[in-house]
Amino acid sequence: MTTPSSHDETGARIGCGARWALTAGLLCAVLGGGPVRAQAPAATGALYVHIMRARQIAGNDLALDFNHRCFIEPLYPLIAKGINALSPVPPAKVLDNVYFVGQNNVSSWVVRTSAGLVLIDTQNNPDEARQYIEGGMAQLGLDPKQIKLIVLTHEHADHFGGSKYLQDKYRPYGAHVAASAAAWKNMHPQPLPPPSTSAEPCGSCNYQLAAAPDVVIADGQAVTLGDTTFTFYVTPGHTDGTLSFIFNTKDQGVPHVVGFFGGMGSPRTESNRDKIIRSYERWLKLTAAAGADTLIANHQGEDHAVEYSEFVRLRHQGDPNPFVLGKDAFQRYFEIQAECTRADLARHGEKIED
Repeated sequence: MTTPSSHDETGARIGCGARWALTAGLLCAVLGGGPVRAQAPAATGALYVHIMRARQIAGNDLALDFNHRCFIEPLYPLIAKGINALSPVPPAKVLDNVYFVGQNNVSSWVVRTSAGLVLIDTQNNPDEARQYIEGGMAQLGLDPKQIKLIVLTHEHADHFGGSKYLQDKYRPYGAHVAASAAAWKNMHPQPLPPPSTSAEPCGSCNYQLAAAPDVVIADGQAVTLGDTTFTFYVTPGHTDGTLSFIFNTKDQGVPHVVGFFGGMGSPRTESNRDKIIRSYERWLKLTAAAGADTLIANHQGEDHAVEYSEFVRLRHQGDPNPFVLGKDAFQRYFEIQAECTRADLARHGEKIED
């Protein structure tokens, strides 16, 4: 493993420099790079071992990811969620053929291939699918009628809630909805509310509709659409049906490999934390073999999609792309995820399976 280093102000991941340190009660701030004072967890036993191991792996360039996964997400979930009210985020082209079309809490992505479009996740409900996915695609000059595959990363409603709407609307144009067998089994649709009298989309309506079972993706299955092949893996832990995948892309003409892990976070049960650790360990081997160096995810707390999209929007030719971590940092990112999950097991006094 190479020694991590911080990027400069034009780079992707900027740590907190010399101020970034984990001492009793002092953490580098998750936002803004300044220190905050907080009561440190008991620095004893397995918790300390896994926290310090994750800290060492992170170095300076992945400091924010370490803080998010080891402290903020498991201990301060309201902070991790950020602003609870839905807020539009401008759609953005972040790689030569990859586009962000989400909002401030949940991401959806479009991958353009030579034979049509692939949509990843469908937001909370039909209104959000209309506003953020269809609306975002229109702003980017993408035609939703060219969607050929809709991938649902897992069976949480904030990712499948708009799937039935999109399935019904674009199936006549050749769109299919894909998920793992476990995800199809575990998706539980909710009824639509009474019709709204407002002409405005109801972005806060809390209803979800699951698509009718369509394409079942098996572990290790490769799906090729035109010039792009997606290789899928079932990676349980976040949910039983979490689907992750690897595909090739380019940034300003330079080839890269995207590794999209379909569901991170700290699962609530001990068994699921064990599952996700095993999935991380497998994912590390799969992505290392594939040469993955580029990270996108389905929540902005995982990949900083909101702020990184703004950088991509403003950069000039030849400037770095913050979504491109490099092969070493990509591997360290998921080593941090595994170590912080082990720390969370220790935090709850649960058995850790290394």
